[in-house]
Amino acid sequence: MSEASDSPPPSQNPVISETYDASKLGKLEGLEAVRKKPGMYIGGTDERALHHCVSEVLDNSVDEHLAGHCSRIEVTIHVDGSISIRDNGRGIPVDIHPQYGIPGVEMVLTTLHSGGKYGQGGYKFSGGTHGVGAKCVNAVSEWFEVEVSRGGQVHHMRFERGKTIKKLEVIGKARATGTYITFKPDNEIFRETTVFQTGRISQRLRELAFLNSGLEIAFLDERPAGSKPETYYYKDGVEEFVKQINTGKTPLHPKPIRITKETSVKNDDKQSEIHLEVVLQYNDTYNDQVLCYTNTIHNPDGGTHLSGFRSALTRAINQFSKANNLLKDKDPQITGDDVREGLAAVISIKHSDPKFESQTKVKLLSPEVESIVGSVCYEGLMMAFETTPSIAKRIVDKSLNAARAREAARKARETVRKGALSGGGLPGKLADCSERDPALTELYIVEGDSAGGSAKQGRDRRFQAILPLRGKLINTEKARLDKVLSNEEIRTLITACGTGIGEGDESVGGFNVNKARYHRIIIMTDADVDGSHIRTLLLTFIYRQMKGLIERGYIYIAQPPLYKIKRKKREQYVDNDEQLNRILLELGSEDVVLKRLKDQHVFAPAVIDRIVESLAAIEKLGAGVTRYGAGLAEYLDHHEKETHALPRYIARLREGNKESHEFLRDESARAAFLERQGLNADLTPVLADSGTTPPLPVEKKPVAPARRVTLHEIFESTEMTKLLKAIAASGLEINRFSTTEEARYTVTENVGQKTETTTELRAPLEILGHIRSLGRKGLSIQRYKGLGEMNPKQLFETTMDPDKRRLLKVSIDDAAKADALFTLLMGDEVPPRRQFIEDNALNVQYLDV
Repeated sequence: MSEASDSPPPSQNPVISETYDASKLGKLEGLEAVRKKPGMYIGGTDERALHHCVSEVLDNSVDEHLAGHCSRIEVTIHVDGSISIRDNGRGIPVDIHPQYGIPGVEMVLTTLHSGGKYGQGGYKFSGGTHGVGAKCVNAVSEWFEVEVSRGGQVHHMRFERGKTIKKLEVIGKARATGTYITFKPDNEIFRETTVFQTGRISQRLRELAFLNSGLEIAFLDERPAGSKPETYYYKDGVEEFVKQINTGKTPLHPKPIRITKETSVKNDDKQSEIHLEVVLQYNDTYNDQVLCYTNTIHNPDGGTHLSGFRSALTRAINQFSKANNLLKDKDPQITGDDVREGLAAVISIKHSDPKFESQTKVKLLSPEVESIVGSVCYEGLMMAFETTPSIAKRIVDKSLNAARAREAARKARETVRKGALSGGGLPGKLADCSERDPALTELYIVEGDSAGGSAKQGRDRRFQAILPLRGKLINTEKARLDKVLSNEEIRTLITACGTGIGEGDESVGGFNVNKARYHRIIIMTDADVDGSHIRTLLLTFIYRQMKGLIERGYIYIAQPPLYKIKRKKREQYVDNDEQLNRILLELGSEDVVLKRLKDQHVFAPAVIDRIVESLAAIEKLGAGVTRYGAGLAEYLDHHEKETHALPRYIARLREGNKESHEFLRDESARAAFLERQGLNADLTPVLADSGTTPPLPVEKKPVAPARRVTLHEIFESTEMTKLLKAIAASGLEINRFSTTEEARYTVTENVGQKTETTTELRAPLEILGHIRSLGRKGLSIQRYKGLGEMNPKQLFETTMDPDKRRLLKVSIDDAAKADALFTLLMGDEVPPRRQFIEDNALNVQYLDV
């Protein structure tokens, strides 16, 4: 049925008087197009797109390595949420472009489809091919800075939301070369989150180090207190990558098979160079992990290099088994699925002119690659099999066992499917919902009948279904599929979800995500050891047999509250430590009077809340200052009185046991400081011109104490300046943050009561500490663990109510890391698991004993 419309039929439409001419056409200038439609350029505005921005800048540094000009990359996440990427490559050109009349660095950071990767000879292989990478990052950043060390000078530019704020200027001398980019994501674009995930970035950096032997990558996340840098460097490159994938698994052959080839091919009247490297090693597990890369860019959806490799692998194993009479007449035919069981492989190609599906390069489309990879891999595998026939026989035996197990699993899946069709469909323990549209329904998988009973009573029956699971599931990491399907709890789960499992024909129980009965499947277990174990077992099964549910974003983990706090008649569940700190400040701000003593001004309650919120944010950002030995109050005292701008740099001078520091306002102040110290921008001494006659030896004098100078950029200064402006607008006096001898403020609590007390405070930051201590008065904080501790109403309100609950969506951001972690935690190898526990024991916040 079509919707009713108030517009007249076509024949009765009124005549449009306005003329349609060129004046009605618009044009987006500069990078406005990227800000208007970021999805076209970075794939969206979610967390994945946020991290794609890091990859875009990082890939430019890696391209310098591929060109033979970069050996080290440094990546740092700062406390304010900005991120820096520094390399020792050639540096982006800074000379004036002969055609466009602007510096090269400004052109490549502000003009779409510009760069050195269009065949002008700048790069032979590169991850960037569309000329939209770094400038798109510039467009979606609140601010973006670049420093280029080139030609003996350091050049600097600053942008805000894609627009040039500071033109290119020389800010110092340089002995080395390189590019240093820092940017802060814009929350106007990334409304879901602007927080970089340490694990996601560190895994990508480790991956790049594997794929680029000889490249050293250093990574530091400054946000946690006491964090230390990590360094990734792998001499054997991809071979070490495959060995890492197989960590915790037993390899069928000790040394991975490595296939390499350099060739050129003519395509579309253009000669392209292709370098291929494939490394593979079989293990004793039942799952495969094949990762594909083009010019070090991960292609999660594979492409022509993956299809060429798969066909070559199947053909080579079948050919070897037939030639050596390793198959009996009664044996099932070995398929592509069978030869991939237990396979760990990395396919890395370098292509001078690759074709991708989109700007995010998730899939390689270059048609010539498939035949090249197919023929090279087939020849390489046959040669490896013939030179080491014992290894080849082990691989064939494993493939044959996989084929037999596939037949057994097919029969088991058929049994599950028939049982679902003939037995009335759904399992008896499932409490289904009345809604039948999968997009509107959700399934709670609950630990145990007790919590399941509370969930059934507390749920909204219209759209919430409950499936209680009793006891521990079978560990699917250690069992073949036919044995897994004999487990009653697993069969119940498969039937309730309705998708089938594994790969293969859906008519015999194969997985089909479009048949999912619920588009939210929520794992709800206790926050203790047993609950974590059950959750891991469930995720292991879903990851191995129903991965499509995770890829579609259908799998969630319920987040029960972490604390229960009580104060007088107020009870509240608290989700995390950050929320607890916010509540402490809210409680401390209740019923207090903040007075400014110099004029007896009393702040309104709403103003107190804003002041406390801003001071708390400054305190958090202050870690970016105090780590360099300066006091936060002292640093804040150096803000500009008119603009409240804070110093951008801290210089630390150490001579013997004496240490001092100096605050430097901006790039000009930094340049002047370096000149006074006789230092280049990289803090190396400015050397005299080469060719000068060395001085004659002189009589030895007592050695002076060693002098050391370090220079640190305070990226958090921009955000703290905003907060200072907000505090000043609230009326708080901020000329001095350091403690004074005389009191400047008073905080009075329990106003109008017999227990009324007034405290004198001598600095703005003391207000924050005092308010926080007031918030803890009379407050009991209970660590919360079990779902069974709440009645049905409380369970719904805290964990199941869509308006109040917190859900954690399960995603596969890094398949290799996920695969390795499931193998480590759930596999047969005990020593690696013990090592993991020992390494992470001190990081555990809450331990159930």
